[in-house]
Amino acid sequence: MKVEYDRDVDILYIKLKDSKIADTRMLGEDVYVDVDKYENFVGIEIWRVFQNVIQPISKDIAEEVKVVLEKLA
Repeated sequence: MKVEYDRDVDILYIKLKDSKIADTRMLGEDVYVDVDKYENFVGIEIWRVFQNVIQPISKDIAEEVKVVLEKLA
């Protein structure tokens, strides 16, 4: 597996295996998958990574830290 991030366009690509891509399919808004001729996933592309991945994860972590700090107070 290989992960690449293009900061200029805010796109993350996760290459799952080295296979020739036969088709690219939209899984949802800003998420695409590349498949080989056998319909196996080859890669996953996520657009607007900051908004779709980083911000939600950051909010979850902040909430968990807040709960821990409130218990310590």
